Amino acid sequence: MRPCTLTLALLCAVPAVAVAQTRLITGRVTNAVTKDSVAGASVAVLGTAVAAVTGDKGVFTLSAPAGPITLLVRMIGYKRDQVEVAGDQSSVDIVLQPDIFHLDAIVVTGLVSGVEQRNLANAVTTVQSDELGRAPTPTLESALQGKVPGALIQMNSGAPGGGGQINLRGVTTINAGVDPLFVVDGMVISNDALASNMNAVTAAGAGGNSSSQDNPVNRIADLNPADIDHIEILKGASAAAIYGSQAANGVVIITTKRGQAGRPRYSMTQRFGESRVSNHIGSRVFKDSAEAASAFGHDSLVGVLCRGGCPSFDNEGALFGSHPLSTETDASVSGGTGSTNYFLSGLVKHDGGVATNTGYNKQTIRANLDQFLGSRLRFSLNTQVIHSEAARGISNNDNTGTSTFLVLPFTPSFLNLQPTNGAYPFNPFAPSNPLQTFALLQNAEKLWRVLGSASLNYDVFTTPTQHLQATLQGGVDYFNQQNDILSPPDLQFEPADGLPGTIVLGKAAEHVLSLSGGLNHKFSPASGAFTATTSAGYQYLDQQLDQTSVVGRDFLAGASDVQQASSIVLTQFLQPIRSFSLYGQEEVLTMQDRLLLTLGLRGDRSSVNGDPSKFYLFPKASASYRFITPMHGVDEIKVRGAWGQTGNPPLFGVKFNPDTTGIIGGLFGTSVSTQSGDPNIRPETNTEIEAGIDATLGNQFATVGITAYQKKVTNLILTQTLAPSTGQGTRVLNGGELRNHGLELSVELNPVRSASANWIFRTTFFTNNSLVEQLPVPTFQTGGFGTALGAFQIEQGKSATQIVGTDSTGKVVVVGDANPKFQMSFSNDITWHRWSVGFLWDWKRGGDIINLTQLLYDAGQNSPDWSTGGIARITSFGKGNTQPYVQDGSYLKLRELSISYLVPQDVATRLFGGSVQDVRFTLAGRNLITITPYQGMDPEVSNFGNQAIARNIDVAPFPPSRSFFFSIDLGL
Repeated sequence: MRPCTLTLALLCAVPAVAVAQTRLITGRVTNAVTKDSVAGASVAVLGTAVAAVTGDKGVFTLSAPAGPITLLVRMIGYKRDQVEVAGDQSSVDIVLQPDIFHLDAIVVTGLVSGVEQRNLANAVTTVQSDELGRAPTPTLESALQGKVPGALIQMNSGAPGGGGQINLRGVTTINAGVDPLFVVDGMVISNDALASNMNAVTAAGAGGNSSSQDNPVNRIADLNPADIDHIEILKGASAAAIYGSQAANGVVIITTKRGQAGRPRYSMTQRFGESRVSNHIGSRVFKDSAEAASAFGHDSLVGVLCRGGCPSFDNEGALFGSHPLSTETDASVSGGTGSTNYFLSGLVKHDGGVATNTGYNKQTIRANLDQFLGSRLRFSLNTQVIHSEAARGISNNDNTGTSTFLVLPFTPSFLNLQPTNGAYPFNPFAPSNPLQTFALLQNAEKLWRVLGSASLNYDVFTTPTQHLQATLQGGVDYFNQQNDILSPPDLQFEPADGLPGTIVLGKAAEHVLSLSGGLNHKFSPASGAFTATTSAGYQYLDQQLDQTSVVGRDFLAGASDVQQASSIVLTQFLQPIRSFSLYGQEEVLTMQDRLLLTLGLRGDRSSVNGDPSKFYLFPKASASYRFITPMHGVDEIKVRGAWGQTGNPPLFGVKFNPDTTGIIGGLFGTSVSTQSGDPNIRPETNTEIEAGIDATLGNQFATVGITAYQKKVTNLILTQTLAPSTGQGTRVLNGGELRNHGLELSVELNPVRSASANWIFRTTFFTNNSLVEQLPVPTFQTGGFGTALGAFQIEQGKSATQIVGTDSTGKVVVVGDANPKFQMSFSNDITWHRWSVGFLWDWKRGGDIINLTQLLYDAGQNSPDWSTGGIARITSFGKGNTQPYVQDGSYLKLRELSISYLVPQDVATRLFGGSVQDVRFTLAGRNLITITPYQGMDPEVSNFGNQAIARNIDVAPFPPSRSFFFSIDLGL
């Protein structure tokens, strides 16, 4: 409660300024290009707290002080304007120029502060709602693909419900957390990916492999992209330092939509579509029994199945050939009065799965409220309730012969696995029939989630030269996830372990409680020589995760409760984490708003550190300077530089030597963990310096941004192998250094801009390289299935993402690198009269993939190109060469395509009634075209889910899909 008391005391510290004599001023705000009214624009009297918001027709009324005044007019998507109003003037017309590239938009630079994009000293990428909604997307992270320079965004598989990783500016850790920090409306939220424990069926964790192969969904998938107004991505430490030890992997700041003053505005979107598998692996077609026998043996079954020639059945197509109807209904209403603004939305979404017995359903409700309590106090409330259900089937690596692409490589195409009269045939060539497995096995994930935050913003005082605002915010993110897995005993593979039938009941509950408070003081002398913004405050986080998994084996057919099993095993995992932070920042804008100087410092302490009471400091400094019209055709050029530090906290529990309990022979006992913790463990430190140039050309005809950066990660959290005589296998320690350097480029063009036509072209480019500069432990491997198959090796002086294998002499050699050489995107948004077209191409060059799925097909002599390529690959591999199965993951993808038509008003009235203002029809698709040299299903797969290093491993993934949708948008 002490942080709350401190903030409330500050709120009352300074008395209010007396209100001067006032007069009414009315006016109208319009678009300079289209002449349309601008609704929702903010009109404020400089030097006072007096402000108003334009209504539906762009009209505003405010009570202003007597005498000459200056109005500051702002609206997202428009250039700000200052209008002088004489003392005897009671009305004014204001014309706003479109801000095509959002240079006037406020970008976050601190927890309670921000600056305009044009002055920003860091390369912060902002993605607007219209860019997110160009084409329907299953989850938020996929909507960001190709839109953020410096961000490598990969979906881990094609399974319903999502599951992907956002990697900003290369590898920043080896053994610590890998995800960016996600902040929604000022509140830190969870993006955990909790395994379903499908490992109980697949035994994929056997042999030391991680249960991360369970193909979990990360929880950012819960958010509704249609609710989002814009997203700001702080990619590097120099921008994210104000978030301290949580921000080594970057920060994704999500701002949801809010209501604006005026009549209620209703909108509704109805979508109908379907998804289809975008690529099939296929299998070998045998011409006769002799050829079949050479691969599958000379037994009577092959002779019977291939009598008179071998038939060919598309078992893969039969399993992954579904394309049921997918639907999405999204509705919202927003509006407000002078003191109350609101935004309400609801979503009902159904994605039909491309495989039998799979799919994804989600329902969300959001309510955002802004309430002005007098002229100086504003209360904001943000709430969202989410319910989702995902049926994801079974995929990825396994050791029991259950995953589809570990069975089909050893199952010949002349065996028909499809059911006859409802009965599935026995597969004599492999442990299971994948069609039977998908039809009868249940892998269901159910989730309820509540996001809620509230904030108070109090204008402590406002004078012509100063403004002090205090902010208090609190929020909670709570979700309950339940995973139900039922593998019935009559599945072909189940009796193999002597305990037919497996039931898994998994329950997980997590809450993230956040509380923050801060003061933001702006001072600008009467001369206007500078503006100094001082901010300071605190942040408190309490995270609690509780996971329980109950696995039951051996039960009768028809049973569905874990208590009906004869063998039951229970596991539980608890993870409480608390942290507290203090921060301060100073920003000075001077030289006619051309020079921006920033200094900041944050101190963090956390219960996961060896010393939970110690504050670790994370400073930052930055500067930018704008040259206004330095030459003909150049609006301005900005040079900028920034330096900063962030941290990556240790994973929960690594500072301890936990005890393990168990029962042997009916006797209870404890044993020491095989891993030795470090009582002095501390966060990793990410130090970054970046420099860049931004230019605006030809009256906002184009903008160009170039950024070069270098970041060094020190105090890496490493695991060292110990001598067996110590009694423990490994120990955790801080040590070593990892360096990344890269280049980012973004270009935006607006070659056509008129009342009837508009064209915006965007392109992004980035490249990043990593190097392990110091390693105080011997070279080690951190992912893969062993050197012979290809493994990720951490070695001093080498890339952190190098892949090693063997050659024909048995020598360990570098055979690839998972890091791409570069990634680019090209997008266009074109509007002509009532037609709109938008599309995005995403191009990745390099980024090697360990293709073990193809190795399985080759090992089974069942690959579709066996005679032209498969036999050569497996022969080379048999001589010790890893190289044939480490393949180029380059691709060119048509990520998004949409074509829409805005129906004329009179036609809309006849179709839907007079209350409908806008009607738009849209055809859209995602991932429609993929051009790649990669020989697997998709060059974006990642068997191990969200990982720092061990990505780009292809082992029996769920196949990717392309989607097509028809949408109707109504605006009332």
